[in-house]
Amino acid sequence: MGVRVNTGSGIDPGLVNKLIELERQPIKQLENRKKTVEEDRKGFRDFAQLVSTLGTSLNSLRNPSDFRKLKLESSNPDLVEGTVDNAALPGNYEIEIRHLAKTQKLLTEGFPDKDSTPVGFGYMTIELDDGKTFDIDVDPDASTLQDVAKQINEMSAGCKAIVLNTKETLQDPEADSFRLLVISEKSGKAGKVYIDPDTTYLEFKEQMSGRNLEMLFEDVMVFDEDNTVEGLIPGLVINAKRAEPGTKVTLKIDFDAEKTFESINNFVEAYNSVSDFIDKQFQINPQTNKAGSLSKDSTLKQLQRNLQSALQYQGNGKFRTLSQIGITSDPKSGTLKIDAAKVKQALAEDYDGVAELFVQTERGAGFGTRMSDAVRNAQNQQTGVLGSKDREYKRTLESFDDDIVRKERAASQRAEGIKRKFAALEGLINGMNSQGQAIAARLGVPSGPMPGLS
Repeated sequence: MGVRVNTGSGIDPGLVNKLIELERQPIKQLENRKKTVEEDRKGFRDFAQLVSTLGTSLNSLRNPSDFRKLKLESSNPDLVEGTVDNAALPGNYEIEIRHLAKTQKLLTEGFPDKDSTPVGFGYMTIELDDGKTFDIDVDPDASTLQDVAKQINEMSAGCKAIVLNTKETLQDPEADSFRLLVISEKSGKAGKVYIDPDTTYLEFKEQMSGRNLEMLFEDVMVFDEDNTVEGLIPGLVINAKRAEPGTKVTLKIDFDAEKTFESINNFVEAYNSVSDFIDKQFQINPQTNKAGSLSKDSTLKQLQRNLQSALQYQGNGKFRTLSQIGITSDPKSGTLKIDAAKVKQALAEDYDGVAELFVQTERGAGFGTRMSDAVRNAQNQQTGVLGSKDREYKRTLESFDDDIVRKERAASQRAEGIKRKFAALEGLINGMNSQGQAIAARLGVPSGPMPGLS
């Protein structure tokens, strides 16, 4: 009879890998579940960002100072312009610019060049109106106009120096074209610069005297060191551009209905984005026959109820509901619709009445304040529904990570055990094959199968 003698163990190497892969199946299941939670968390964070945008839009509708938007119009912008903030008092203000503020300017006599001819010797003393003094050395052999200008500018002495090329030679060939101009960095009389004529051969003449701004504001004489007047009345900055004595300019401070409408419209758009997101989560997808991934999350419905509750607020002023100023709610979708013309008309007719509908007043919290509070409560990291849900996602994902690490460790240990067992089995089979080959050799039996035998 024939004897089959194997030359190897006969174990399929792929079998070991398949067994190890089976050990990793629970890990793959955990990873898939973790991926699903991560996708849900991403969707939730997208939702939280929409809520954050809604909260930001409500910041301008919460308090009177934030709600008020003012604008300034000048009857003669070539003479006077200005800016206002929300602290300004609406009304018409009359202004007359008598004199603009000027900076002092000192000019030397002419020199034939700027960088070759020495300008004198000794030192130059610059004295400011506040009593500070600066000395500049003038080298008799090396100090040119350009050198003196550089020293003045580097000392930051309250003035700046410029070398001018006046090209006076075009008018008078005998003239010298280069001059040093020293300009006070501060306008008004307080910006006066004095250069002692006895300390150097450089001679200056006053090209322009420093002077203060002089203007009438509501027939009251007002002075300032420069042409931008701040602090005259709260919230108003006046920019005097040109003096024209005898000409009255009217500055009108009024409510800015366009900017206020923009704030209200931003809120409506932000609210609808939140509302649309929630509605889509609960709509059934006809292809999958499933609702959104967050449809089982009570957080969305709870926040939606809180926001809708804030929409039901009724004010105490002229306008009691949002619908009275042109903002209505769709009964089917819950989204808001805004009638721009009606809102702007309400703002034009009774700006303060519209403001009272939204903001916190002595008579209570308005609609904007209530909804803003609802959003802030939801965002509270300790007690809010959004903060709590985010912490829940974090704990769940950390739990998955811990489980995966433990199962990876256990699977690695079992994989090593499988490898050791199959290595031992392979060694045993190889040993048996070696013995079979030795017996076959002694008996003179071929190692291959005998004819007629398998």
